[in-house]
Amino acid sequence: MPFSVQPGVLMHGNEDTREPVNSNRSSVETLRAESPPDASLAPLLGEIRQKHGDALLAILVYGSWLRGKRDTMLDFYVLVEDYRTLDSRWQGWMCKLLPPNVYHIHHKTDDSNGSSLDLRAKYALLTLNRFCKAMKHDFHSYFWARFAQPCEVLYVRDEPTRSSLEGAFRSASATFIRRVVPAMPASFSSNELWTHGLSLTYQCELRTESSNRGESIYEYNPGYYDEVTRDFSRNETTLSYSGSEKAFKNQSNASATRWSPVSWWLRRVQGKLLSMARLFKAAFTFNEPLEYLLWKIERHSGIYIAPSERQLRHPLIFAWPLLWKLYRKGAFR
Repeated sequence: MPFSVQPGVLMHGNEDTREPVNSNRSSVETLRAESPPDASLAPLLGEIRQKHGDALLAILVYGSWLRGKRDTMLDFYVLVEDYRTLDSRWQGWMCKLLPPNVYHIHHKTDDSNGSSLDLRAKYALLTLNRFCKAMKHDFHSYFWARFAQPCEVLYVRDEPTRSSLEGAFRSASATFIRRVVPAMPASFSSNELWTHGLSLTYQCELRTESSNRGESIYEYNPGYYDEVTRDFSRNETTLSYSGSEKAFKNQSNASATRWSPVSWWLRRVQGKLLSMARLFKAAFTFNEPLEYLLWKIERHSGIYIAPSERQLRHPLIFAWPLLWKLYRKGAFR
């Protein structure tokens, strides 16, 4: 599935990117993510480019910001050749052991009225090679579930990087469908496939999203997900397309169907452990990690517990009782 990103060009605003199907259109259009009305993304992207220099290969943006939400921190993915631009060697080791590393950036600027504006974002960083392998080979859904959904490519360095990203996005969608189809009934719609599949992947992490989050993601751009599913059915034997209301037929073999509940249970167990490990690691790379985590939990669940100054200063040591209280209140699963 092509996307029209020109190598070496910084893209924002109305530039063309990856191609989904708009829910209100019958033809394929490129996904466009508009910059915030009061600021460009350029200052934040400039910070990333300055930080990572010639190691930088691509910058992606994904998540709720692309679905029109502006009360959220921007989520970037930064893909690099290697970890030579990180602040210390141990950060590179940590990223090799458990990717990605997550960093926080902000940029103060003035808007058209002369008021000060503080732009904030977080970005996840890993090598392009590890990113591509994750889309195709990772057992856990952390990477391929995110990038089976539409994303925007804001910067790509050259043609080989562009080609690698095209392949990675195709692999992410195919891996998602391939892992979810054995958990589906004999016949189902594209809506049911993606809604159930996203629900399964959310259960494999410490998530704060509501139970209908998968449905709302599908409904924002159903044409994109429908086309991806039809494309998969044309190239894979495990799924067939009939053209009826329950358009897709599950052709998974008996072994895949029996193994599916076990595999998703294993992903849930693995995912909880990985999520805790990533939270621990983020405390070393992310500015104000506890404040961000509490903000994200409140935004999705409506539940907030104020931290103490000691918990804010030393989250790794003192924040665990606070997180346990939030968990008991149902703030995340």
